[in-house]
Formats: sequence, structure tokens, C-alpha cells
Amino acid sequence: MPRERVVVRTASERDAVGLARIFTDAFGPTSPADVRRGMRRRDSPQEYLLGVVDGVPAATLVIQYRELLVDGARIQTGGIAGVATRWEYRRRGLATRLMREAIRRVRARGISNTTLFTARSLPAIRIYERLGYSETAHWRIFFDVRRPVAWVARRFAYRARWLRRTAFGRDVLKGWRARVLLATPTWRATITFDGRRFTVRPGRRGRPDITMRGGSEAVLDSFGNRLAYDRNVRAERISVRGEPDALSAWRRLLTLEWRE
Repeated sequence: MPRERVVVRTASERDAVGLARIFTDAFGPTSPADVRRGMRRRDSPQEYLLGVVDGVPAATLVIQYRELLVDGARIQTGGIAGVATRWEYRRRGLATRLMREAIRRVRARGISNTTLFTARSLPAIRIYERLGYSETAHWRIFFDVRRPVAWVARRFAYRARWLRRTAFGRDVLKGWRARVLLATPTWRATITFDGRRFTVRPGRRGRPDITMRGGSEAVLDSFGNRLAYDRNVRAERISVRGEPDALSAWRRLLTLEWRE
């Protein structure tokens, strides 16, 4: 079997179509116009790196040259952002290769450190730890949701757009027709899927195949975060009932769990 030819180079706006495909697989629907707007930002100097496999744009990251305020002193840093790989090119070492090149470029500018933000629930955390990154701060996002059913509807509208465009998402949605009831002490919502889009309605509608009960904060905290979902189930802050296969698919759908 012939070896793949991998090239790591600086990306330009001419690569916007390929970059949009990569970002769509990793983060959600992204257009070439979105990429070009990001590349034209001038709030800090930046470089887009592109990993090309046999002529196909397969992975990318962004280096943002910024200042950190540490104990009152300003120091230069290379901020790493947008680390992403197309689904079919994962587990080939491309992200590690790009990260090493990014670190080399940052050091070539005389900057002693690089920084990044990521979530503990993502597989990429293992790459960063192998490269020597250590956790210096932990941050959380708090939601103040005044209209939870509308909030849930927006989340599932996003899932419908993104999941259909990725191999991961098409696998999750294949054959998914379960009716899900979210039940909290203060609100309820029923979620259905017709093969193309999700519909979220207030209250209980019909007989649910899956019922997820718990406090509003615990239910909403589980969106997009498999670690929070599992933690809430173990602590009995939420309970989920249904057939095992449907529950497994629901967990992936709700938390957008990545499969490597």
C-alpha cells in the first residue's frame, strides 16, 4: 500500500473551500465565506496552518499571536485555536503534526510558550497532554435560560443542520425515529425527528420512547457534554428510561459524543 504524502503549509484564502469542509466536520456548518471573514480579522496577527494529504485539505489549526497578563506582567504567547481534522482523516497523527509545526513557528518568533482552551470531554485533550500542555485554569459556562423549550429547539435545529453533514452525524441519525420527553419540575418538552429535522414542542405529546427526567439545570447541563451527562446520571440528578439501543443513540445525539 503506497504511503500517503502529507504536506503542512500556511493556508490562504484560496484554501477557503477546503478549510470550510474541515471546520464543518469538527465544529458545525461553516461556509467558505465564514472562513474568509475569519482570515481577514485584524484583532491580532494569526496564521492558518493546513495539513494536505495526497492533495486533499485534511486538517488545520490557527496560531493567534497574543499577549497574556500574568501576575501583572504582559508576556507574548502563541494561542492555538481551531484544531480540526476531517472525519475520514482522523487517527493518522495529523493534529499532532500540525501542533508540532505550530510550536516550532511560535518558538521561531522568540516566544517561549503556547496556550489553548479546550474541553475535557474532547478526545483532543490527549494530544495536548502528550505534547506537554498542562492545565492552568478551569472554566465553566453558566446558562441563564428564561425560555428553556425555545432554547432546546434552537439546540436541536443546530444538530439537524450539522449532523446531516458529517459521517458521525449521519450514523447517529440513521433510523432515528424515537420520541423523547424531557421532564423537569418546571417545564416539559417533546422532541421528534422526521428524517430531516427535529421538532420540539412544549409539554408531553404522545407516548415517549425515551423519558429524561431531572432538574432543569442538570438537563440543560448535559447538552453537548458527555461527561456532564454521565456524571448527572451517576449522581441521579437525571434519570433516563427507554430501550438500551435507543438510549445509546440518544446519549450520542444529546451530547454530540465524538467517535475516533
